[in-house]
Amino acid sequence: MGGFIKDAGTRGQRLGTFIVKWLLQWTARWPDTWRSRCGGGLGLIAMAALPKIRRVVDINLKIAFPDWSLARRQQLRRQNFCELGRTTLELGPIWARPLLGALNMVRAVEGAEAVDHALALGHGVILFTAHLGPWEAAVLYTGQRWPITGMYRALRNPCMDALMRHCRERSGARQLNKERGIRPLFRVLKKKEIIGILTDQNVDPREGVFAPFFGYPACTTPVLGRLAARDRVPVFGMFAYRLPQGSGFRIEFVPLPDTFPSGDAVADATVMNDCMETAIRKAPEQYWWVHRRFKDQPAARERPY
Repeated sequence: MGGFIKDAGTRGQRLGTFIVKWLLQWTARWPDTWRSRCGGGLGLIAMAALPKIRRVVDINLKIAFPDWSLARRQQLRRQNFCELGRTTLELGPIWARPLLGALNMVRAVEGAEAVDHALALGHGVILFTAHLGPWEAAVLYTGQRWPITGMYRALRNPCMDALMRHCRERSGARQLNKERGIRPLFRVLKKKEIIGILTDQNVDPREGVFAPFFGYPACTTPVLGRLAARDRVPVFGMFAYRLPQGSGFRIEFVPLPDTFPSGDAVADATVMNDCMETAIRKAPEQYWWVHRRFKDQPAARERPY
């Protein structure tokens, strides 16, 4: 397992990356069931030790599930932190196991044939996803199946950034720094290949539109509609789920309606958010509720955090 640049970054950054690399290789060798249990324990420790993050989760769950009782939301919060711990420890096998062993963790795939069909018809394809379950496993899976370029946000530590890119690209996927903008993505689509984008994070209001997400305004990227509009590119949601007791992962691909994009940025963002919300409701404990998704609000509304 390679991937970090020895002559880049500070000494502290290189040391930190070396430690992370060692931890990935170590946890990659753990039995899957044991790693799942340890991940749950790690998550509970984080829940107790990080009150600010716990507060963000509480606010998000109250927004998303206002009709639930406090006890039910607290139970979901506990489950969510356990899943976050599992997400952390899963990076070991996903990023550091031999490639075939890592791919074998994907036990079931649904809807991929529709993506195959779209490519066979001579289309480029857009895949969008959320921070749900083992999304890094979906990156690995798509890289070995199709020519795909994923947009990502570079890390400040250049050594860690190189390590992350290496791990994500080892199955064939390419990573594109989002600072380069969306022009390179149009070129990928023109070559009849696939682009992958995470679309569930709060964006700057100057760049986003407000669309409902779990019934609450969320500043949402309109980039999906813009990319799809040029050549009526087919768009699919891609969602990964963790199976019980460390038994592997399931990935599903969900097509957006043929009417997407409509040309209305808010309507298109709403369709995308609805697709992600439907996926998240299947396993809400596996979503990244630690993110301040509703940070920015329309002028007339108070910020929830």
